[in-house]
Order: sequence, then C-alpha cells, then structure tokens
Amino acid sequence: MVEPKLQLFLIVISFLFASFIFVLVKKETLELKYTLVWIFTGIILIIISLQPKIVTFASIALGIGLPVNALFLFGILFTLIILLTVTIAISRALAKIRRLTQEVAILKFELSQYKKEAIKS
Repeated sequence: MVEPKLQLFLIVISFLFASFIFVLVKKETLELKYTLVWIFTGIILIIISLQPKIVTFASIALGIGLPVNALFLFGILFTLIILLTVTIAISRALAKIRRLTQEVAILKFELSQYKKEAIKS
C-alpha cells in the first residue's frame, strides 16, 4: 500500500512531467519523432501513480520478489531503450555530417579548379 502523500506527490510529478513534454513539443525543442516515446512514458507514469498496484501485479507475474525491484528493472530497461534510440540517431547524424563534409570538400575543390582555369584564360 502506498502512502496517500507519496501517491499524491507521484501524481503531481507525473502530470508535471507530461506537461513539460507538451511544452517542449510546442516550443519545438523536442523533435516530433521522439515525442511519442516521451508521451508514452508520461502516460505510463500517470497510470502507475494512480494505480500503484500495477507494479505489484507485474512483479508477481514476473516472479520478482519485491515490487520496487520490478520498478527498477523496468526503469533500467527503459533507459537502455532510450540510450539505443539516441545512439542510433547520433550515428545517423554523424553519417549525414560526414557525407555533407565530403560533398562540400569536393565542391570546394571543383570551384578552385574552375577559378584556376578562369584565371589562365
């Protein structure tokens, strides 16, 4: 059983988190393609804070001794998923940067060759 003060605190924090995500989307600080994961996280936090017995049922279903251990397990798995997502996004961005840098270098070289030919003529 969760203390009412703690549950109220968790509910307030969950709603503040969800509101913060919407503010980030509105200000275009957070890209829309990453928003779905964070909105889903906010909804899950709100549900868990409103019905904390869900964690108890999940821990029993998974054979985990204490509900807090199940909560930490889910937190760690979520963190790993977010890290993988960010790593993929960074890898794609680096590949695009590398390709653009190569294209700019080729264009600069061609421009310098064109200028040399224009000076000679």
